[in-house]
Amino acid sequence: MPLPSHPAPRWLRPAWLLAGACLALQGQELSVQAGAMRTGDFTQSSYAYEVDYRQEFHRNLAASVSYLNEGHVQGHHRDGSAIQVWGRAPFDHDRFAVGLGVGIYYLYDTRPGPAGGSENVHGTAPIYSASFTGYPADRWFYRAVINRVNPTGEMKVTTATMGFGYWFGRKEKPTPGSLGDAPDEQGQVSGNEVTLYGGQSIVNTWFSPRARAYAAEYRRGLTGHVDWTAYLLYEGDPDIIRRSGLAAQAWAVNSFHGDRFSVGIGLGPYLYIDRKHPVTRSGARAPDLAGLGSLTFSERITEHWIMRLRFDRVTSNNDRDADLFLLGLGYRWPPGGRAGAPPLSI
Repeated sequence: MPLPSHPAPRWLRPAWLLAGACLALQGQELSVQAGAMRTGDFTQSSYAYEVDYRQEFHRNLAASVSYLNEGHVQGHHRDGSAIQVWGRAPFDHDRFAVGLGVGIYYLYDTRPGPAGGSENVHGTAPIYSASFTGYPADRWFYRAVINRVNPTGEMKVTTATMGFGYWFGRKEKPTPGSLGDAPDEQGQVSGNEVTLYGGQSIVNTWFSPRARAYAAEYRRGLTGHVDWTAYLLYEGDPDIIRRSGLAAQAWAVNSFHGDRFSVGIGLGPYLYIDRKHPVTRSGARAPDLAGLGSLTFSERITEHWIMRLRFDRVTSNNDRDADLFLLGLGYRWPPGGRAGAPPLSI
């Protein structure tokens, strides 16, 4: 049964992601956790993992954008992303913190189709969370998180995960009064950048067919912490689709450590042609439109050359959602990506 929600037009469905990215423009904490999940009726369990990007605005207030994979159970392969607001209580001179979070979870559920094959169900649900964080050393921390995903009329899930993270603040570790401290690149503006990618695509059907994928990207900074990209994408030939097309995305970005590392969250429309699924009755390969939500990390290896990792989620309207994991080598100009940037120290 479809989720009782009213999603936006398909190319706008990931739009909440950009709003969440704006909350994280000066994000301080990036963490990765792994653990287990259990369904609400306690009949099924599986693995779970989460990537969390969190910003403390005040000693007792934070916001986060996260990706949660709920594992595989009978009839469901579900994952999604969440925007949350957190109340937090630091103690023991800020060496530990307890947090309670609430927010909106946008989910993607791959399930068996009623006529065979599989279907992709999209929807929203409330998510409630609790976390415990410890700061044992400079910059590095550990975190345990419990999430409750609570959609109406659908499978309810509880996840418990634990992992490690990195503090991106200016100081070496959070101290009393420094939580929410802005990074040193407040005026960061990206330059021009061309990147070539290779990697893998995975179609979100019940059997997850895979293929090699390739892409080319032009990136340009528009203003502080905002980029625009033109993205030429070939998703490979994973048997059931053969899509390729062009996407335009807006990005919320931030850089750290003298512009050596950066992180960004982007979204936009993806105009594609699927050579295995003609749209018109005459069999012509007419273009179609999907939403493209993306996450990227980059490392500057010289003044001009960068390595960039990119994750893409294609949100389709025909049960052919796909994930892409791509690694690329890029060339950036002017050096450093912003006026007055210092040369890279290696």
